[in-house]
Amino acid sequence: MALSNDESIVVVCAADDGYSMPLSVTVRSLLENLGADKRVDLYIIDGGISDRNKQKILNSLKPDTYNLTWLSIPDEWVNDIPELPGSERIKISAYYRLFIPKLLPTTVRKAIYLDSDLVVCHDITDLWNLELLDSYALAVQDTVAPFASSSWGLRRYKELGLQSDCKYFNSGVLVINLDKWRADHVSEEVVEYLITNQEYVIAHDQDGLNAVLANKWTDIDPRWNQQPEIFSYASWENSQFSKETYDSLVAAPYIVHFATGGKPWNTREPHPFKHLFFKYVDMTAWKGYRFDLQRRLWRRLQREVKRIMNT
Repeated sequence: MALSNDESIVVVCAADDGYSMPLSVTVRSLLENLGADKRVDLYIIDGGISDRNKQKILNSLKPDTYNLTWLSIPDEWVNDIPELPGSERIKISAYYRLFIPKLLPTTVRKAIYLDSDLVVCHDITDLWNLELLDSYALAVQDTVAPFASSSWGLRRYKELGLQSDCKYFNSGVLVINLDKWRADHVSEEVVEYLITNQEYVIAHDQDGLNAVLANKWTDIDPRWNQQPEIFSYASWENSQFSKETYDSLVAAPYIVHFATGGKPWNTREPHPFKHLFFKYVDMTAWKGYRFDLQRRLWRRLQREVKRIMNT
């Protein structure tokens, strides 16, 4: 399954209203680095984005490079997803990627899914052109939990019949084989896994995807999903990567994924590629946004109000 010269690249993102600005950064960075003769069929799964922010998103995108379709998920599709441990921090929109095969037209046979907390630094065409073959998905091995047996991996990997060295992927960047997901009801299986194993789930839908797709996905160049934990290693020798891979990953990522709780737009925590986020912010309708003193004080006030309300 490869890209023909006249075929648009299918990209899917999902966000609620609070992620309108970072979503715009993700998509704008994608379009800025897109090959000159390419176009994107962009689908945004709407988790409650206001009309005002929808217009700001449209004003943020590079003209003549995309076709945009807004998608909505019926409430009944997500009603069965359980309240998992720690899920008060996880928006329901985090589960929307599970429904991509049902939302997209059946004529669309594959799609790239991108989280809304990342910056694209390379032409996404190269990711689209990677062969899926019989894989259910292309993905990058997780840096925190590289294996099912990792402490942040699958708690029940043995019960699932998996070996300790079974690779575990990060679900923030995926190339999805929609034909195989539809045929084998992958989305439904993941939801069922989350329901029946909720007390063992750590990383929400990512756990479900790894449980259902174990040994059915293909590991790709980690530069397509650089995760911040890579910078916690003193050197390549402390990581799971070769020196060549490590050096290229930290110096020249294709996608920078701000995968921890502290994001460039809500924290002062350092990140070697934080400047890229603000580079693309300034190409959007949120130009000039910075996490300055006023926003820090407002965020602190919001946390305090929430604490009082929960006591």
